[in-house]
Amino acid sequence: MVALLVGTALCPAAAYAQSNAEAEADQAPGDIIVTAQRYEQRLQDVPVSITAIGADELASRGAATLGDLQYSVPGLSLYEYGPGKQVAQLRGMANLQGASTVGIYLDETPLALDIQGDSISVRLLDMERVEVLRGPQATLYGEGSMGGTIRYIPAAPKLGQVSGSAEGEYSSTRYGGDGYKGVGVINVPLGEKGAVRLVGGYERLAGWIDNVTTGDKNVNSQDLYTVRGSLLVEPTDRLSLSLMGLYQKSDQANQDFGVNRQTIVATPAFNKERYALVQGKFDYDLGGPILAGSLSYIDRTNRSASDLSPFYVPVLTAPRELGGLGLAPGFIDQVVLAATYDQQVFNSELRLSSQGEGPVGWSLGVNYRELKNRVISSAETEPNDVPADALFGDGRPSILYLDQKTKIRYLALYGEVTGEITPELKVTAGVRYFRERKSQVSDNTNFGIDVLDINAGTFETVNPRLNLSYEFSPDSMIYASVTKGFRGGGFNLTSAGGGIFEVPPTFKPDEVWTYEVGTKHQLFDGKLLLDASVYRTEWSDVQSYAFAPGSAITITTNSGDVAGWGVDLSAMFRPMRSLTLSATYGWNNLEYKNATADKLPGDPVDAAVPESWSASLDFRPALGGDVTGIFRVDYQHAAAGQITLRNFGGQIIPRPGRDLVNARVGAAIGPVEVALFANNLFNEDAPNIVGPFGVFLENLEQRPRTIGINARMNF
Repeated sequence: MVALLVGTALCPAAAYAQSNAEAEADQAPGDIIVTAQRYEQRLQDVPVSITAIGADELASRGAATLGDLQYSVPGLSLYEYGPGKQVAQLRGMANLQGASTVGIYLDETPLALDIQGDSISVRLLDMERVEVLRGPQATLYGEGSMGGTIRYIPAAPKLGQVSGSAEGEYSSTRYGGDGYKGVGVINVPLGEKGAVRLVGGYERLAGWIDNVTTGDKNVNSQDLYTVRGSLLVEPTDRLSLSLMGLYQKSDQANQDFGVNRQTIVATPAFNKERYALVQGKFDYDLGGPILAGSLSYIDRTNRSASDLSPFYVPVLTAPRELGGLGLAPGFIDQVVLAATYDQQVFNSELRLSSQGEGPVGWSLGVNYRELKNRVISSAETEPNDVPADALFGDGRPSILYLDQKTKIRYLALYGEVTGEITPELKVTAGVRYFRERKSQVSDNTNFGIDVLDINAGTFETVNPRLNLSYEFSPDSMIYASVTKGFRGGGFNLTSAGGGIFEVPPTFKPDEVWTYEVGTKHQLFDGKLLLDASVYRTEWSDVQSYAFAPGSAITITTNSGDVAGWGVDLSAMFRPMRSLTLSATYGWNNLEYKNATADKLPGDPVDAAVPESWSASLDFRPALGGDVTGIFRVDYQHAAAGQITLRNFGGQIIPRPGRDLVNARVGAAIGPVEVALFANNLFNEDAPNIVGPFGVFLENLEQRPRTIGINARMNF
């Protein structure tokens, strides 16, 4: 098999101070401290398939988003249309319906929004690390963590020191425009027991798609603004209090749709996201057990538009006997879909745990979350010389209109206990009870028919976890686990049946069981790290895409079962302090086992990458004095996948395979580092998804080769 691989490897780059960098360079990757199980552990000691990418590795790769890490983390892939329009997948757990199949956290705050493809974007500015936990994590992380959980851990304020960093970047994208980036970080102590840390950043991502209809160039450029502040106070040795605030704004004039870097849409498919997040948390040592809690609030708005004229105009003007509305040719010029998402999320969690040196460790927790979501979307027409509402006489200038208000209350109780059968053999058992109360009011118009849908329901699920681990030594482990994951249910528009056909008012939670065996090893004094796992996935009651009977309106049903095997592998070899070699491999063969409304037996899950691998070389030789060379190459491969919509004209939408190479070369002089970089060095141009995709008739394009220079300084 191709080389074994690394997710868990961290390569030394510039640290916050030179002394810290030297200390971290001598640290074995498995000795990195993570909090994947909600308490501090060495990475090597976590009996879970996990990748941790630290601050130095993020900087060394030039990673700005999660997308820059995909394929380098076994089993991780994603696609995105623009800011806040991202679909992340782990271990092939993916489809187009329902909520996300991957849990996403920023520190202690869950970012899930209950809508697939509508996500809170996170920039990797001043991150301490990113943890990627593979396999269901429902016991500790709750709903949506079916394929796994991704945790963004921001750098915390540091007591007793003034420190910071400054970073600047310029880039040029082939066929496109110029990009810029500026980031500043400052850490200031507040006496002996407190500190504050401030982060600010501006990023201009160059566009490369031209609009041949309007004549505009590079229409998919993006502007991103990020401000984050953190306060840490430790009034006693036992008590820690922290507060974090984050504001991010993203503006994109046109999403990344096109064909051969060109789009024909007459109306810009803009995408704009704005959100503010506030989180407070505490940890209190009760003299053994630790009491920890967190409160957070998110306020987010996402606005987008898409020109659907190439899809709807032919349908509206087609003869009735061919399924159209029979409107006169030229009567309809455009159909533009505009959508606004307004979300407010409150989350609270209280946890009591004891993870000391004794033979038994345990944790108990309660989590309450409330989400309010309002979606207003309309497909509006622009007929020639005729008022828009003359189409149907209903007074609305839309052929499709939706004003949907959803309120969700989550309550979860969970517990986990770990016991030593022998000093080497440990068993962990956990369970999470989840109850979701959801209500939804939908005011909608479909081709002149105005209806009001009111739904309410409660969904419950119990999710256990069992894990056995055996340590041959502190640096060698084998483990086996059985875990269950889930995501919540929801509602359909019962009016979609037109009062003639029955539409199921709800769809229930789907669930997954994963059976896994894995092993971790640090060999030759930490110079070689190996991590491997084999797993079986059984996903039942899959939320599937269907059409309401007698209607062109889509609904969700529980109609499929998916199963398959998978492998995750990683390896890192550091033969000398200045050289790190790493590789990763991920494979799965998940497929549908029975026919559904949109799938046949043997069809793969939608948009999943069945196989990926990566390799990287990071060489940082001492060049004399305080000068260190920087030479890095990263290679990523992803096999082809597909999206299968057999009930939408029998569409089989390709997701082509791709091979990406990134390179960096430069030098570090004391605390200053300057590097030239080339991302997508060989200009891979395979689209992320090939259109037509539903109502989108263009491809989701791959960013061409981007060359630039990056400079940063730590103090």
